[in-house]
Amino acid sequence: MGSLMIRILLATAAIVALTMFARAESVSARELATAQGPITIAAAPAGMRAPRCSELVVEARDANDNHLIAETHPENDAEGVCKYVLTVPAQSAVWIHLREALVSSESIEPAGASSAGADSSIAAARAGRVPSARSVQIRWTVISPNTFFFTPGEQKTIPLNI
Repeated sequence: MGSLMIRILLATAAIVALTMFARAESVSARELATAQGPITIAAAPAGMRAPRCSELVVEARDANDNHLIAETHPENDAEGVCKYVLTVPAQSAVWIHLREALVSSESIEPAGASSAGADSSIAAARAGRVPSARSVQIRWTVISPNTFFFTPGEQKTIPLNI
């Protein structure tokens, strides 16, 4: 009898866990949105060439702290129009950027910090600045022409140009 009761409890726990997992998956999918649209590539100045669609990168960044959320390489559709599609979080401020793929996304060393000793001392100073339990961190959202807000499940068309 005790063995049967344990099996029933384990089976019930497994069903509850699977149900909760399925709900979490569907909730997270509903909290996403889609940014999509055409990209207009302007004519290049004399002596230069305009970038190709395959040489571009579209980035979505969190407008609060500039963290990369999503990135995609646009592609030409059947009509030859350069287009992109990104999945972004809904109900938060998102920056949409268009850049050439050849531009490095790595940080640039600040002027005057050319020696290895200067770099390690800067890193050590930053590592020592840990907010205390009593500190309050304020996050600012920078609203600019490339800042967008999405509702859950929304498919927003945002044309870009370079």
